[in-house]
Amino acid sequence: MTEYLAQYGCGLLFVVVLLESTGMPLPGESLVVAGGLLAGDGSLNILLVLGAAFFGSVIGDNIGYLVGRRYGRAIVVRWGERFGLGEKRFKMVEERFENYGFVVVLVARFIIILRQLNGFVAGTMHMNWPVFLLYNSISAAAWSLAYGGLAFLFGTAFQTYFAGHSTWPLYLAAAAICLVGCVGTYKFLFKVDEEPDSGKDEAAEAGASRKH
Repeated sequence: MTEYLAQYGCGLLFVVVLLESTGMPLPGESLVVAGGLLAGDGSLNILLVLGAAFFGSVIGDNIGYLVGRRYGRAIVVRWGERFGLGEKRFKMVEERFENYGFVVVLVARFIIILRQLNGFVAGTMHMNWPVFLLYNSISAAAWSLAYGGLAFLFGTAFQTYFAGHSTWPLYLAAAAICLVGCVGTYKFLFKVDEEPDSGKDEAAEAGASRKH
């Protein structure tokens, strides 16, 4: 991945992040980190890395927003079930956006699944576009600085340290964080509130017992 980025530069970074932001399962996050590392050793310009990550994020999310606004519901009805996102589950995602609004847009870029669905769902719900653009831009800037900027600032120190140490604990920690993020995101998006149903069941049982 780093080799391709060194060869094709920030143009590749921009395209990958843009496509990931429209919903494709691509390693945009990892590529931003790689870009920061390469900027740290002078192979790339850090401003170009951050700019590519930021504009790729914003443009990709807004393409997703446009697609969702114009075709979102029809796409979910026709194709959603094939990807495990039928209309029932998509309704759950919409409810999360309705309840948490701009907060979801702010944090979505840092969370797998939400990162891919963010613009599409906001567009499908006809979320106010200037509001979406504002919070999406803030999120994209924070995300670019967090991954690209920190890799630029501390990447050399990490590489020096792990040159003489095993890197498996780092990969294990990264995998654990990713797993926790995936599970947490899944529960957040698709958790079913069972309390109303249980209340209805209790009321029905009470009514049946009175009849007897």
